[in-house]
Amino acid sequence: MDSVAISRKQIGGESPIVASELFDQCIYSGFFGTIDSARMVAITSKIIQMVESGDFTVAIIDLSNVDAIDSSVATQLVQAAETLSLIGVKTIFCGIRGVIAMTMVKNGVVLGNITVKKRLKEAVHEALAVLNLTIE
Repeated sequence: MDSVAISRKQIGGESPIVASELFDQCIYSGFFGTIDSARMVAITSKIIQMVESGDFTVAIIDLSNVDAIDSSVATQLVQAAETLSLIGVKTIFCGIRGVIAMTMVKNGVVLGNITVKKRLKEAVHEALAVLNLTIE
């Protein structure tokens, strides 16, 4: 049986970035796999582009399918949320798994005033409350 080696860079480079309008004024981005710094820059740029081209005031960033991040990427997550805040968009993180949370805490990453919810459902409820919207 032959062995095949595939680098993380190759895997990350082939993975599409999910970012779409969830409902009026709310953008959703689901991250997955192993996030490296280059991929994080691409993701952040895409989200900022979408926010600037639309009428978004809330961004939900779902990390429930992220396998691993390093301290640099953890810091970039916070910087992405701060960047969005400066252009008038509230960021809500959800789905942060224990191993990711441990990496962030171990490396001194501070979320400050960024909202974090355990599940996507809770993040959606928070976004609806921020936008003063209800589901009927």
